[in-house]
Amino acid sequence: MLITPSNMNALFKTFSTRFNDAQKAAAGRTGEFDALLEEVAMSMNVSGASTTHGWMEQIRSMREWVGPRVINNIKLGGLTVVNRPFENTIGVPVTALEDDEYGVFAPLIGMMGADGEALWKRLFIEALIGNGSWADGNPFFCSGRKLSDVSSTITNAVTTELSPAAFEAALKAIRKWKLFGGEPAEVTPTILLVGPDKEEAARLILKAALVNDGNDVQVSNTLVDRVKLRVDTRIDGNQWFVLAEKNGLQAFVIQKRKVAVLTRRDAATDSCVFDKGEAQYGTDARGEAFGALPFLAYAGGLQSVPAWDPDKVPA
Repeated sequence: MLITPSNMNALFKTFSTRFNDAQKAAAGRTGEFDALLEEVAMSMNVSGASTTHGWMEQIRSMREWVGPRVINNIKLGGLTVVNRPFENTIGVPVTALEDDEYGVFAPLIGMMGADGEALWKRLFIEALIGNGSWADGNPFFCSGRKLSDVSSTITNAVTTELSPAAFEAALKAIRKWKLFGGEPAEVTPTILLVGPDKEEAARLILKAALVNDGNDVQVSNTLVDRVKLRVDTRIDGNQWFVLAEKNGLQAFVIQKRKVAVLTRRDAATDSCVFDKGEAQYGTDARGEAFGALPFLAYAGGLQSVPAWDPDKVPA
């Protein structure tokens, strides 16, 4: 193939199709228990280098209207999330293009597209297991959190290993929490998320029709399909998570500043082609993930659980 503008345009169109098709496929579920991004986090398109999220403290219930309206001003301060840049680039020898060997690079282009989409779920898992600071200055997963003077004490993390009893305790805890206005949280647990090490234990909890009652008697499993089981290979060891939702809101947010698209430097006058005999194809994206609403997630199997410190809460 001659390195002409028309030939390179046709090749880039082929590469772009491979990239886009793989990107779309990566957004779907490949395994029975793979999580879709929309199941575990909210996606939010943003602009700018960072975004301050001040809406997170304003999740309140209706009140009787007596006297003037009560404005739910932000008390916890905003959580500023900085978008991180990511890139992926490959070099293709011009001689391979001239010799019509570009087909061997098409799978790599497809992998770039898939990785560009998988980035968002990867960022979610990093935020989930990283347990960064929330808007009150404390770790997202901690014990003894108070959202307000009238809220319940929220402990959304334990060291307990996954078991039917531990899972049921998580569900009960989530349903008993009271939020900023002192009203029940009324959240709905939706997913039990584990890594490969706990997949079998999770299957027994959610999929086994019969369980041992402790006296070698098989009884009906009341936890069957209580929530959806999802598995992610990036979660190691004993960690397990219950994710919930409230009126369409989820615990974690994917902040998308720029999604991945395929770009190129393959013209004969591009420096990489002219100087090094190499055509380059790359993609880049910007974004971040963060924990937004700690009363919508519960972590188990942690090595230790940090205690909530009221002195860290912004004045």
